[in-house]
Amino acid sequence: MLRNQACAFFDQNQPCGESANTAKYLSSEASWSAANACIDTFGGNGFVKEYDVERKFRETRMYRVAPVNNNMILSYIGQHVLKMPRSY
Repeated sequence: MLRNQACAFFDQNQPCGESANTAKYLSSEASWSAANACIDTFGGNGFVKEYDVERKFRETRMYRVAPVNNNMILSYIGQHVLKMPRSY
């Protein structure tokens, strides 16, 4: 929903930073939580190559740091949405 909202704002030449950053942050955190639950479910087999869980676990970690680190997103939201002073 947030991604679609950000795209609609962008298409209408409206500010979309809040929606885009929030969508990226929430999706990367949800992906990370799902990967952790998967590892917990598979136990030691989660690290066996035949199950492809370890590969997905590594990939989902990337979503938290690329293309924009989640800490930078939190800084953006703090500064531009919550009107807090710049933290860096």
